[in-house]
Amino acid sequence: MKRLFFYGLWFAFVALLLQLAGWVYISMGHAKSLEGYGYPAGLFVPDPRLGYAYRPGFSGRFNGPGYHEIPIEINEQGFRDAPFEPTSEDRARIAFLGDSVVFGAGVRAEDRFTDCLEAEGDGAEPGTKPPSILNLGVNSYTFDHYLEIARQDFFGLKPSAVAVGLTLNDFAPMDASGPARRMRRHAEGLHTPEWFQRIRERVAGTYAVRFLSALRIRLRYLLMNTDKREEYHTKWMRTVVAAWQRPQIQASFAADLDRFAALMNKDQMPFGFVVFPELNDVLHPEVFSGPRRTVLALLRERNLKVCDPYEDFARQPDPQRLFLAHDDVHYNAAGHRLMCSAVRRCLNDWGFLTP
Repeated sequence: MKRLFFYGLWFAFVALLLQLAGWVYISMGHAKSLEGYGYPAGLFVPDPRLGYAYRPGFSGRFNGPGYHEIPIEINEQGFRDAPFEPTSEDRARIAFLGDSVVFGAGVRAEDRFTDCLEAEGDGAEPGTKPPSILNLGVNSYTFDHYLEIARQDFFGLKPSAVAVGLTLNDFAPMDASGPARRMRRHAEGLHTPEWFQRIRERVAGTYAVRFLSALRIRLRYLLMNTDKREEYHTKWMRTVVAAWQRPQIQASFAADLDRFAALMNKDQMPFGFVVFPELNDVLHPEVFSGPRRTVLALLRERNLKVCDPYEDFARQPDPQRLFLAHDDVHYNAAGHRLMCSAVRRCLNDWGFLTP
């Protein structure tokens, strides 16, 4: 018993040292993650038509070493936004569909380009109120989800216009995403209990575990050779480039565009598309521009409204500073501000800012 006591005392001492080291490490700003920021347990709920959605009224934080302090607050309509206000005749009301880029992965809600659009309101006609932007972004949603949301009449939110943010892998089937697969396992009774996930997240949220996790990831990254590091950052985009070269992918996406446009035109709903720039494409367009050019061509062939902020990002002296650390898809606060400027210009050109 005495030996067990001293073992326990030694363990507590080491844990305390690690907790202190983690606090110092994270307080000095070194905890920028090389891996995913993570979505907290309890955020997702099954949805009969969309596969999954966010739990209305959810409150939590990103579960990752570099993003643990960033809160996630879901309104009663099931989106990461303030409660949606009733419609107003003197204020434009724009529903913004999208995936984790629109949702604002890795940044605070107030730092997203949609919040910037609503806060500044530049470009609106004199005497009009800033637009009301309904952020309907849900991580891992694809164009099939956006089409289904349109079929559901945007959940009765009655927007005056719709903007769709396109990430270059939005061709994926609705049921192929990680959250959708987890919801299916949940329905089949093969899921990890939520109480266990929450305990695991509490432990993972301690300074000690975050410190050890960050060190493990960085050590693994340092041991990679140059080729593997390059692959680590561009693997996702390489799969996207290969996918868009397949005629069936292009045909399927084109058919979905036609369905979406027909639905919007039937309801006389103004709509447009924003194609989000990706870092590999910005840095090496000679290798990675294929998906963006294909998507733009499909949109323009149909005379659809297109917003392409690519040049806004490409003109920057260091585009990497616009993205989250070691992330080629999601923007940091500076990237969202630049996106806000580009999207606001497009919305004004489209006439969406006038109620």
